[in-house]
Amino acid sequence: MLRTLREAISYFEDTLARHPQRDGLAAERAAVEGRSRPWPCLYLNHLAVPDDHAEVPSELVLPECDSPPGPEGEIAREIIGLLAPLDMLNPVSAVLSPGGARSPADLVPSFGTPLSADRGAAAYTRPIADVIAGPPPDPDASGFMRDFRDRIALVKQLTPPMFCIGMPDLQGPFNLAHALVGDEAFTAPLTDADSHHRLMERITDFWIAACERLREWIGPERLRPLDRWARIAECSANLVSEDFYRRHILPYDLRIARHFGHVGIHPCSGRHVFHATLNGLPCVRATEAGLMRSKMAAPCIGVAEALSAIGGQPVLLTIGQELPADFEQAFELVRADLELAREHPRLLFGYTGMDWRRRDRPAIRDLHRRVDACWPHRP
Repeated sequence: MLRTLREAISYFEDTLARHPQRDGLAAERAAVEGRSRPWPCLYLNHLAVPDDHAEVPSELVLPECDSPPGPEGEIAREIIGLLAPLDMLNPVSAVLSPGGARSPADLVPSFGTPLSADRGAAAYTRPIADVIAGPPPDPDASGFMRDFRDRIALVKQLTPPMFCIGMPDLQGPFNLAHALVGDEAFTAPLTDADSHHRLMERITDFWIAACERLREWIGPERLRPLDRWARIAECSANLVSEDFYRRHILPYDLRIARHFGHVGIHPCSGRHVFHATLNGLPCVRATEAGLMRSKMAAPCIGVAEALSAIGGQPVLLTIGQELPADFEQAFELVRADLELAREHPRLLFGYTGMDWRRRDRPAIRDLHRRVDACWPHRP
């Protein structure tokens, strides 16, 4: 039983020290810097399904955290919860939340739109004219911004520097436009270019200012390695053509790239989005690739094609792939990806078995141990 924040911090430190091969931040730092690392530190798990309640043995039982209610107790329980991935041999990252919705809707309330009941999206969409009618959102006080500032200050006060503070999910200008105005995000560029521009300018202005504030509040000593680059999520760009992206979305992403100097991209697996952003934006320093087995809105970008496009550029590639149900096929796929680290140290790895469930956890752990043993840089 843990009763204080100090006890929770000590337990976290001791536990992670006993499992250095699962230190997610160490792997991030090595990948960001282009260094080889002694362990792959890859994520491997089954699809999470709400009604999947199969009882299976656990390999890790975390202590109960009975810290009193209040900010210290909340942070203590969050810290112990960070260790949960160890049960499946997955990476643990000492990264605490900045608060907010903890979802892709983190910036939505700043534009005057309430969140859905589950806090994962906008409650409804509004016409562009309505969104741009009032004053622009305040990067210091609108939506969750004041809460972010206060929460970040509290975490810095109560925890040691080993804990980074994550950035909220800022998404990207076009993703936010889609969340706020729905289908108008796709039709306005073709039917009302002025309104589209005013909306995207407002969103981009706020995005840049909010990102600046958050990075300043967190401070360089607490910023996680991957967050050193402003990250633009391009999920909704998978619903439009590459030409549409270049004409109607890229100009606003370029403002972000030029302002911050370097950016990371979440192309949401889209092949054309991967290429359009890598080729269209200066100084992309992180992006993602991987084939999906579930139905996607656009063709996916494979790892080999992504690495070929990156060439010799210092770009970190996060591999995210859905695995086949057959464990031997899954092993061969992951093993082949790990071999790429011999020539490309700027790689991070994540895999999900879409047909696997809780009942498969023992087999998934066995697979995890097998692929870990294939890492080309093992000590």
